[in-house]
Amino acid sequence: ERLREILEDFLQFAGRIKLAATLQDARVIVDQLVDFFHPQCDRSGILLRADLQEGPIMARLDESLFKQAILNLLINAQQAMEDPGTAGAQGELLIRLESDDTTLRLHVIDQGPGITPERLEEIFHPYVSTKSGGSGLGLPTTRRIVEMHGGRIEVHSIAGQGSDFVIIMPLSGPDEEDS
Repeated sequence: ERLREILEDFLQFAGRIKLAATLQDARVIVDQLVDFFHPQCDRSGILLRADLQEGPIMARLDESLFKQAILNLLINAQQAMEDPGTAGAQGELLIRLESDDTTLRLHVIDQGPGITPERLEEIFHPYVSTKSGGSGLGLPTTRRIVEMHGGRIEVHSIAGQGSDFVIIMPLSGPDEEDS
């Protein structure tokens, strides 16, 4: 079963992703994901909070791929916050969505152990994972999806204090030839 999951992850990562970008309200998409992920955080003892800019945030994006990218970040954050020495986790996981006239910014901020500067260079490389049994394809896939939308992903982390993964994408979406 584990080999099948790894193979599926690999095939998805290695395959060609075709964007179907349409005008979407990113706020509605993120709100749906927060509702979907709340029970997972509740089971882990993590307080999931959403700080979503008021009003619609219209962006040209592929809804399912955008959801996948955010979900990868949420799962990683939740797993990073779990203390292997206890039955659950503790702390807060914050998802913040904001925009200006041209750019969407989505933050996934956790209170996990953080990432050392040496590790920051390699976490987006395929097959790099700190989790036992992890495929190491979640962050590379997320970066690929974000870049296909014409954006980038940044990480701000302090070891022992947590991490802030920031997706930065143009509201106009990918160039026509990219989608």
